[in-house]
Amino acid sequence: MKPSNILDRILEEASMLHCHIGPFLALGVRAGLRAIEALGYDPFKMRARIIVPKISTPYTCFADGIQYITGCTLGKLNIEIVEGPDLKAVFALGLRRLELRARRSILSELERSLNSAEEDARRIMRMSLAELFEEELVEGP
Repeated sequence: MKPSNILDRILEEASMLHCHIGPFLALGVRAGLRAIEALGYDPFKMRARIIVPKISTPYTCFADGIQYITGCTLGKLNIEIVEGPDLKAVFALGLRRLELRARRSILSELERSLNSAEEDARRIMRMSLAELFEEELVEGP
């Protein structure tokens, strides 16, 4: 499918790292884009902590979207993935921290979706951040 807008193009490019287009990759892309918007882009100083309900697919696909967008990578040791009760990402750059928790409603929708993974991914790319995540931005220590 030919990308129709910039977000579709970014998703297509992220799929080159991840090898397919899926909704959790899209959630990671959206989270990473918000992190850069809120904190700035510094792939060497930004840190990302990814919390997933289970260290298995499809949840871990969220991390690939974040790695692609933010430049936080396993090789630079500035990203980690751990199990926890939610699907969320915590980004830190300098004294600022951003926490994005995937809304339970979107995760429930994905669990019962009859659409293809790519259709769900493209829908996520069109949704507002408020529909996808609960957000907390902390300035200072």
